[in-house]
Amino acid sequence: MEKTLTVVGNSKAVILPAQMVKKLGGDKVIIEETEDGILIRTAVKSSFQKAVDKMRKNKAAIYKRIEIQASDPETIKYYSNPSNNFADLDTEIIEG
Repeated sequence: MEKTLTVVGNSKAVILPAQMVKKLGGDKVIIEETEDGILIRTAVKSSFQKAVDKMRKNKAAIYKRIEIQASDPETIKYYSNPSNNFADLDTEIIEG
């Protein structure tokens, strides 16, 4: 879509069509300068981005929980058995 810039004081603005704003949702955008020009995208985070943010926020608690579970005697005994150790399993084979 080609748009004409609108003068706003000492700046210029791009007016986005209401239908596009409604479709994309949110009142904020992120403007990035790229090699090809300017990229405008919504500032709304995807569910994946929200999950990553949550994991980063809770990283210390998650690692503490993993440490507790990994030091459990029953867990150690279970994974000491070679038939229960999946460390050498290539997960790409399973996914692919």
